[in-house]
Amino acid sequence: MTPSRLPRILALLAAAVGAVLFGSAPATAADAASTNVNDFDFSSWDSTFEISLDDEGRAKMHVEETRVAEFPDFDQNRGIVAGYPTSFEGASIDTRILSVRDENGDDVPYETDDDDGFLYVLTGNDDYVHGPTTYVIEYEMRDVILAATESGLDEFYWNLLPLDSTQDIASFHAEIRFDDQLAEHLTGSASSCYQGEQDSTATCDITIDGATFSVAARDVPAGEGLTVAIGLDSGTVTQPSARQPNAATDVLPYAVGGGALLLSLGGWFATRSMIRSRRRGTGIIVAQYDVPGSMPPLLASAIVPKAKDALSAQIIHLAVQGLLRVEELPEEGQKKRRPRLRRLEAPIPDPLDERSLKALFGSTELGVVMKMPKNSSSFAARIQKLLAAAPKEADKRGFTTKARSTLARIIQALALVVFAGMVLLLGWGMFTGRASAGPVFFVTLLCGIAVLISSVVAFKKHTVLTREGALQLEYLEGVREFIRVAEADRLQMLQSYTGAERRSDGSIDVIHVYEKLLPYAILFGQEREWGKVLEVAYGAAQQDPEWVNGSHYGLVTRMLIFSSVTQTSSTYTAPSSGSSSAGGSMGGGFSGGGGGGGFSGGR
Repeated sequence: MTPSRLPRILALLAAAVGAVLFGSAPATAADAASTNVNDFDFSSWDSTFEISLDDEGRAKMHVEETRVAEFPDFDQNRGIVAGYPTSFEGASIDTRILSVRDENGDDVPYETDDDDGFLYVLTGNDDYVHGPTTYVIEYEMRDVILAATESGLDEFYWNLLPLDSTQDIASFHAEIRFDDQLAEHLTGSASSCYQGEQDSTATCDITIDGATFSVAARDVPAGEGLTVAIGLDSGTVTQPSARQPNAATDVLPYAVGGGALLLSLGGWFATRSMIRSRRRGTGIIVAQYDVPGSMPPLLASAIVPKAKDALSAQIIHLAVQGLLRVEELPEEGQKKRRPRLRRLEAPIPDPLDERSLKALFGSTELGVVMKMPKNSSSFAARIQKLLAAAPKEADKRGFTTKARSTLARIIQALALVVFAGMVLLLGWGMFTGRASAGPVFFVTLLCGIAVLISSVVAFKKHTVLTREGALQLEYLEGVREFIRVAEADRLQMLQSYTGAERRSDGSIDVIHVYEKLLPYAILFGQEREWGKVLEVAYGAAQQDPEWVNGSHYGLVTRMLIFSSVTQTSSTYTAPSSGSSSAGGSMGGGFSGGGGGGGFSGGR
């Protein structure tokens, strides 16, 4: 809730409670139409601002406001509410209410309420007031003149009227008087007046008579203000400590925050370095053209960093193992082809392969045909559960474990200590009312978010490879190397002494070797290159893959289409139901840009 709304809301609540408790009702239709204590205007508003210097050379201001409120004749208002700021440009201005009187000089009862940077004056008591009613409010402030601004001058930049006002003003007049000591430093021509809503640059007339500046306006609508900017020689006024440079609150927090960020970055790098170091087994990668049956692509995806489409890789793996066939024949009466999977009988190399078949087909029955669904929440749930099983299986088989980086935790602990220092400096700046506290708060918030994220990374346990897992990763990297090298190099590897023991070099045997590596090429993001290699091999052997049927596309296009379909099928989700003072005395200012202003309303 904004300060300006608090008094009017309290007044409305009070009126509503009073109506309920006392059963009061408007006496006339016109009375009934008026239910808001702010429904009145001011026939006149006259202010006198007297500005001088105290013994310390700091500005002090004595103000006397005479407001004539035109209340309705029925029981609506008990007085007015006037709000005054208690700080200006990062420094307290020591706002003090001296008295509230009527037109005869008699005291008017009032009470004050200090809330969120404003001092509210609530006039009157439980008695209703009617018709023209005069209020003379006398108050004092200090440090109302700013040090040299962009204009190069000290400046009295002040809002003579509250922009957050709910009353029209028929006639307004204000005089700003500087004492003899300040009059010597007035620049004369460096003065401006602005009128209008917040940020309006429309100018108004200001009359100068020696050290007295006058502003007048008629028919000022609610929410429209008048702002004056009057220049004085630079260095005329001593500023409060809150506005004077202080490296401890204005500069040091940024340096400390930067240190916290650098340490957090170091903690993050230490964590990443620990994770990467656990991927090293022997440090030697040898090209491999076979993958053991105990390492299906789904399990390999939990070991290979940034593995690609694990589901497509696993399905193609099941296909080349003879456990299913991918069919792309169009259904009767339809032109579009959507892949179907047919369950075949063959030895199952690994328990994770058996689990994959159950997730795909929903049963263990042979000969079942399943069309890849578009929008099946049950299928997507089964697949997501299958994919989530891969890292658990890797941990169960001893390939991965959980670990923290000791170095990262030490560095991040230091980052937290340094950030705490930044928070303390911010608190100091806010407590002393520094103007820099606002920007420092924003930077501290951003820094805090970064430090928090880095702390989570540094202190939590991460999934890392065990010694055995690192060896398995190096083996898979060898497979990646075999897929990467030129065809001549691959054939040479297959015809080597150790290769000849395992495979002959016939073209059919080469195809068998190559197609069994296709699922892992998908994991590595090499399906395009490896698909082209297989297309050439199949063409040379004048045969098509046994594990796919009915497609008129080349193998590369076929794999890309199939990958897109499997990703769509496995990720289906069911639809749900459900203001700054830059100076204005030399022009370029605006209404509402200075201090003062406040709030005006009824009670």
